Amino acid sequence: MTTHPAFELLRQHPIPALRLEFQEYRHIATGARHLHLAADDPHNAFMVAFLTVPQDSTGVAHILEHTTLCGSQRYPVRDPFFMMIRRSLNTFMNAFTSSDWTAYPFASQNKKDFNNLLDVYLDATFFPLLNERDFAQEGHRLEFAKPDDPNSPLSFKGVVFNEMKGALSSPVQRLGLALQSRLFPTTTYHFNSGGEPEAILNLTYEQLKAFHARHYHPSNAVFLTYGDIPAAEHQERFQSGALNPFKALELDLAIPAERRYTAPVHDLIHYPLDGAEELTDQTHIVLGWLLGPITDPLATLRARLLSDVLLDNSSS
Repeated sequence: MTTHPAFELLRQHPIPALRLEFQEYRHIATGARHLHLAADDPHNAFMVAFLTVPQDSTGVAHILEHTTLCGSQRYPVRDPFFMMIRRSLNTFMNAFTSSDWTAYPFASQNKKDFNNLLDVYLDATFFPLLNERDFAQEGHRLEFAKPDDPNSPLSFKGVVFNEMKGALSSPVQRLGLALQSRLFPTTTYHFNSGGEPEAILNLTYEQLKAFHARHYHPSNAVFLTYGDIPAAEHQERFQSGALNPFKALELDLAIPAERRYTAPVHDLIHYPLDGAEELTDQTHIVLGWLLGPITDPLATLRARLLSDVLLDNSSS
């Protein structure tokens, strides 16, 4: 096993039950991490992930996830991501925004196709064009109700804006987000990382670019790979396609522990109904507890087992 000179091997150990070996590397210049699962499997997979910690509900992380895929320095075309979905041999391609991370995964069984996709993903995430028109398309903009009639009313549009309007039309979704905001009153989890429609309209193009510059840096990145392509080959492409121009950046993105309540908290929220729905029997109740950090795997397993026993079987 060889290591690219730009990386150092931190640890490795076999996992016989899965017939693979875990390897962890660190990029010397920037501190980027590379986690590799070496397996005798031609179905190779890749993911790059960033810690993203929004401080409001404008959906900046979600809109940035969309906008990075609208063209990059080496691939300055409209929507290269969707072009590759149709034209490549991928078995999986996507991008995800969570409460505190954003990830870009793909997989392919063809090595040449895998490397083509890798080049597109690296350039999209680290060197996106972030054009203002793409921000308007993916985030928010004003349009005439009738495009050919400037006297028609104006309305807000945008891919993420419309997506979140649809998502928040569900009472259960609203209830879950409200519970999360009450359980986490002071940290990034208090906010809706997908974006609240009313708050999305407050996001500016400059704020989007600043969020990318702060969060999408190799010092805040984790690369994950799986399959029979050696780690050193991946690292050569990481170095030449993304990491070489960067230097280490001091980042203060750590999420502090949430404060604990000393007594139960009760709250009441309202949600809109379709005009045709009855007003009776439309009440929802949810009860939740703030548990320990997810970085404690044993405590997390206990909580999941307890949840399954209490809620997810026929005798619950």
